[in-house]
Amino acid sequence: MRNIYDVIISGAGPTGALLGYLLSKSNIKTMIIEKEIFPRSKICAGGVQHRILDLIPFKIDSVIEKTISGIYFSYKNMDIFFKRYDNPIIYTVDRRRFDNFLAEKAIRYGSEINFGERIIGYESSGNHVEVITDKKKYNTKILVGADGANGPVHKSLIGGNSINKILGYIIELPYRKSKKINKNTERSLKDKYIISDKNNNNFDLNNSIRLDFNPRSKSYCWVFPKKEFFSAGIGALYRNAGFIKKYFNDFLIDLYSFNRPGIEAGKIMAHSIPLRQSNTPIKDYRVIAIGDAACLADSFTGEGLYNGFKSSIIAYDSIKSALKNSSFGFDDYDQKIKEEIFTDISLSARITKIFYSYSLFFYKLIKKNDNYFNACCKLLRGEKTYGDAFRKLKSFSLKK
Repeated sequence: MRNIYDVIISGAGPTGALLGYLLSKSNIKTMIIEKEIFPRSKICAGGVQHRILDLIPFKIDSVIEKTISGIYFSYKNMDIFFKRYDNPIIYTVDRRRFDNFLAEKAIRYGSEINFGERIIGYESSGNHVEVITDKKKYNTKILVGADGANGPVHKSLIGGNSINKILGYIIELPYRKSKKINKNTERSLKDKYIISDKNNNNFDLNNSIRLDFNPRSKSYCWVFPKKEFFSAGIGALYRNAGFIKKYFNDFLIDLYSFNRPGIEAGKIMAHSIPLRQSNTPIKDYRVIAIGDAACLADSFTGEGLYNGFKSSIIAYDSIKSALKNSSFGFDDYDQKIKEEIFTDISLSARITKIFYSYSLFFYKLIKKNDNYFNACCKLLRGEKTYGDAFRKLKSFSLKK
């Protein structure tokens, strides 16, 4: 047969590219099929938690845009306060550059990447998987879906199963000159990242982010800085869709002095983030899903890169074992995802429920007590676990 591969990966985003890198470095014949041409537009918060650095086996310094150690907090766009941690909490990246960087790493170590080619279906048999694209057909021993919530592998595996989703809105905006900077004073590089809301509150986004919590939507608005622009967004369960769009519009009006028609007719993008449940299918014979295709986003933050990269590493080990033993049921992969990722997803969902049940209480607690702010930072840095956080929050909920 022609066009035979050990592994074909659907999607060259971060999880697919990292898996391609790992497989190719181990001399496993790998091809990634990606419908877009890289570098491509990818509007995203671009937040890389510090703990992610331990999962990526090479440095990403060249594509880090901002190193974040400070957070501006607000509650329903009021009671603004600022906290700074001693060490980096997260980093921001421009997903156009970041994704292209990871794809180039995969190519450098031997992965083939077919850009501009779309997978339209596949058929699995006892001996191989036939992958059908809009250009040709390929045969592979294993097919990996790294194609997100709308990809063909994800949709085929999910089938008729319903899944919970977070609805997100996001926009990218240019920096504006701070209203409080003296025109006669020479501007420093840092000044470029100062933005002022309509109440003349200044937010220095050079190494800080902005978070605004709203208990009604059980969500938060966020602002993440990059070098040439900043991203703002919100995410919440679909049942709160009507309110969160208004909440986000109002947040942007306050933050950026927008007129409402300018927002509604502007560049706000909507997207969905799938959330795994205990019975969400992520594998079939010779087929597995990773990252968003496996519905592995964090229930509390909506962030997907950490669990996505973690699933790539688990998939790498499972694929090596499958090829060695000619065993392609991937029960080991399914079990490890449940133990090493889904446990945290379940805990983050329970944390979300507790937090938003007493959101004002926790907001004031973080404002007044640095220990709780530091604990949140340690969680993002990987120094604390969701298990630690859940035990702490549960004790609060029992006392209330």
